[in-house]
Amino acid sequence: MNVLLKLSLLLSITTLHQITHAINWDSEIVATSKELELASHDALAKYFNGHLNDENIFRSRQSMQKLVGDFVDVDNSSMVNHNYDNMTAWLKEYATKYPNITYLYSIGQSLEGRELWIMVISKYPQAHQLGIPEFKYVGNMHGNEVVGREALLYLIAILCENYGKNDYMTKMVDTTRIHIMPSMNPDGYERGYIGDRTGYKGRGNAHDVDLNRNFPPRFPGHRENTGGFGPEKETMLMMKWFIYLPFVLSANLHGGSLVANYPYDDSLTGQDGIYTASADDRLFVALSYTYARAHENMWKTGRRCGLNVNGDSFLNGITNGAGWYHLAGGMQDWQYSHTNCMEITIEMGCFKFPYNVMLPKLWSEHKYSLLAFMEFVHRGLKGFVFNSDAEAVGGAVLSVNEGKNITTTRDGEFWRILLPGKYKMVISHRDYETKTLDIEVESGIAKQVNITLADKVCKPIKGDIHIRGHGHRINVALVGVDSFAEQIISSLLNITCKSNELFNEIFNNATLHIVTLFSSKLHNQYFKEQTSLDALIVLGQGASKSTMFSAGELTPLSFNQSEFDETLRKLFTNVSNGCENRLLDSDVSSMVDMMNLRNTFQLGISMGCSHYDQNISMVALSAVLQTIVSIYADRKDRVNEYSVVPSANPTDHFLPSEVIMATSAGLERIQQMHCAETISITDGLNALLFGPSFRSHTLIIAVEQKTETLVYELASRLCDASSQQTTNMNINFSDTPQYDDDNNNKILSPLKAVLRSSTLVLIPEIPHTQLNCHDYSSVVPFEPLVTKIVQHFPLIDYVIFAASGGLKVRYINGNSTGLAKQFAIEYAQKHYLMNVDKPEMCSNAESSRATVAELKWDKHSWPNSYNTLDGLLVQTACCYEERGSGHLYDENIDSIVAVLRLVFILTDYFYLKTQGVAGHILTTSLIVNRNSLDKSLTASVSINDSTNVNITLNNGYYFIWLPQGTHQLSFMIQGYMKTSFTVKVNQFSQTLRNIRLSKPFKVSSLFTSSNIVVTLIAFVVMAAVFVCIYELFCNRGVNGGRPWEDGFERLPLNEVDSDNSWDDENEAFTDVDNERRTKQIL
Repeated sequence: MNVLLKLSLLLSITTLHQITHAINWDSEIVATSKELELASHDALAKYFNGHLNDENIFRSRQSMQKLVGDFVDVDNSSMVNHNYDNMTAWLKEYATKYPNITYLYSIGQSLEGRELWIMVISKYPQAHQLGIPEFKYVGNMHGNEVVGREALLYLIAILCENYGKNDYMTKMVDTTRIHIMPSMNPDGYERGYIGDRTGYKGRGNAHDVDLNRNFPPRFPGHRENTGGFGPEKETMLMMKWFIYLPFVLSANLHGGSLVANYPYDDSLTGQDGIYTASADDRLFVALSYTYARAHENMWKTGRRCGLNVNGDSFLNGITNGAGWYHLAGGMQDWQYSHTNCMEITIEMGCFKFPYNVMLPKLWSEHKYSLLAFMEFVHRGLKGFVFNSDAEAVGGAVLSVNEGKNITTTRDGEFWRILLPGKYKMVISHRDYETKTLDIEVESGIAKQVNITLADKVCKPIKGDIHIRGHGHRINVALVGVDSFAEQIISSLLNITCKSNELFNEIFNNATLHIVTLFSSKLHNQYFKEQTSLDALIVLGQGASKSTMFSAGELTPLSFNQSEFDETLRKLFTNVSNGCENRLLDSDVSSMVDMMNLRNTFQLGISMGCSHYDQNISMVALSAVLQTIVSIYADRKDRVNEYSVVPSANPTDHFLPSEVIMATSAGLERIQQMHCAETISITDGLNALLFGPSFRSHTLIIAVEQKTETLVYELASRLCDASSQQTTNMNINFSDTPQYDDDNNNKILSPLKAVLRSSTLVLIPEIPHTQLNCHDYSSVVPFEPLVTKIVQHFPLIDYVIFAASGGLKVRYINGNSTGLAKQFAIEYAQKHYLMNVDKPEMCSNAESSRATVAELKWDKHSWPNSYNTLDGLLVQTACCYEERGSGHLYDENIDSIVAVLRLVFILTDYFYLKTQGVAGHILTTSLIVNRNSLDKSLTASVSINDSTNVNITLNNGYYFIWLPQGTHQLSFMIQGYMKTSFTVKVNQFSQTLRNIRLSKPFKVSSLFTSSNIVVTLIAFVVMAAVFVCIYELFCNRGVNGGRPWEDGFERLPLNEVDSDNSWDDENEAFTDVDNERRTKQIL
């Protein structure tokens, strides 16, 4: 590689001393003696010296012309520049004329609403066909570089018009599924202009972002300003397309020079002129020279037109990207790192936007190169991977001793482009035995190799030492010291012989060295040789707690032993702890000392006594291992992908006008608009409540700093939507959005429907939030937080966690209805970059993970009333790049709305989440006013004289989930009399029951400060009454006689009973009041 670096520097020096006047762009390419000398030592000469003229490897234009034979070419009169409308018409014309071999589709629309068209040409155009490789050409990535756009339109024409007439093209169409995208950047094209030689107008998309600097870069710190702050819409659509189809080979067609460029574009130093080879450097050199050699002039060594005033000088018409100039965020680098596809970039000429008259010559120069390059998709190896039952094995990794790893499709297919030679190929899959083959690849058509993998037999690597996992940067030893630990670790080994959901993420991040029953004599030597062990975990019998063996300085700062022990106690609530703690024995500590692991964190964990429950033990062990692995993943700044600290300032990647929607500055705006109720749960934990409090709630919570902007912006958009709510309360949740007239309402209309049907609890930030991008294999750490929130909002029946650490969805099937997985699939299907049928996009080659998978609550540590929550952990961004978070709302809002639609339709109407009893708790007494119940009070409820639960009242409203049937409930609130009643609960419904609580009467209550005035008035009235009675009975009785004795008749009392009449009136009032409140709830 030093030789190649020196050559690059020499070439740069030679360039500086060339002619000082501007080169004639029409002149021939003639090499100087210095350039010829350099060419004899470049990468092409290094790999293929003596074979440059081998027509079986590199076909010249003349050889290709002879091989292809005569064919119907595009008429010169049709070779003109095609704007978007004309391009679309061209594509539709050929799709209509040749329906049996074409399929026209769009992967989505550009920022300005233009379709990103793709034409498939194949014998099997509609869908992927087993064993048929997928090939693609992409043109016009830079809007003002149009030669590729036109050449691809003409390529479509000759492939269609010569099918069945020209043998070469017919065979190509029959054996390949060819995808042609004439324009990746149609918006930029419309801004460009004919006659632009070296300009930049129209280069970027509608946001003026350079799309070939906009992909996630290899080295985040190298990101260029022209590449924007996050993936543009066109970029996201392209990445999803690349992941969706198993592309094998590709070329990206540009303009501005005349050369074939291959990875890497991004160098380690970020400097220009640094040759940066990929693992497939030899193959990429061959691919590039294949295109250049079939071109009329590109393959020549020497100076030709280019971006510099004196043109560009290339050796053999090819260049390593970074060896030419450094570029971060390029499309070919991203594909090489994240897909099976090999892509190069072609600079098709020095005139970026040529005049119409120039197009026939340009087409003539490139047409044979375009055909020759496509041939390479059929070289190397191809085949299928099966298991012993002849079933396809998807996700198997194929590696060769030269080049990157590739992964089989879900149908077990693979294509591996290789040059002629001998290779050692290794096929591995976590569920099967690894297989190694010696393969010889010959020139010509790819060799078919079908591979059968044997079922995995889990054998120890040495003695009884076992290895699990392949995350080589984190190493953990796990050993047992007694028969109880031996039983637990043996279960771990058995269930992880094949992939296991509980441990997959742990094994992706770390390598575990496992011994079921440790012996110093048998195992000490092995562990002394493991110089890179991060942690030692010793398992044994005893009351659930941890024991520290290592010195304090070896304890990670983020490890909190008291919290860790509290988690252990919760995990083993139902496990017997009445036994001797084996880890406290002196012989165990001596054993640990003899292992001589001086730089290793050493932790003992007691996991209960002899009442062994495999499910509980495996969940607990998974949580323990995840905790330890996560600590070291954070310390090493790596979480499955290439973890970096995301932007700490969420305003970095927003326009000034958008900041208020995306940060906590929006809280003040929300409060001013009165569109949500701001509720303080605890210090630092605040919730925004959108919608009425009587309906079942959905909780949306950001658990990382990076996703706070997503939830803040959602809150702000909900505010805007609520301010535009109409009086029409009909709910429309169809798949087709109901758009209003203006563009803003177009965005807000789905959110209006959400507000009409849902009650949302949004928590944009939490105390001590995760600052780093993080991946998750468990939701157990969130349970205390969710418990606290649900106690405050008892009607929460669904939770969505917003995190990063990948582009995937994890579902929690809390109530066992099976809906959770459906919600997760719906979320992924509505997301730009997620594909349910493919590994998630952020996975690296070593560790491919499913886009949708399950996680579980730890129901043993949850209160009975909360453990039926369904939920989603939505991971919204990769860790391997340093980018902002302004894009998260746009990427996720369609998915969020889709899930809320399902929650409303399926959950609220048809399932058990709102099944139970609900209503208002009111108070009444002689002194205390009605409706005076403190909304922060907690009620103790006894159910059927057996189960007791505590519920927090929400504005005097309560809800208790109950199974179908009749139940006796007793409510007790401090300071009020106990109230009991019987309620009947029907399936899938909520029974409404308002409750009135009375305070017991106490004489002392008359003399409280709040009642003293009333009490004094009462005494005055009573004194006046006493005086009147005295006058009546004493004075008038003595002096005036008794009135009724003077002929007056006493009124009959049997017609009116004032006491009963007041009771009836009061009862009627109560009934009306209950009826009114019940209607409010409904």
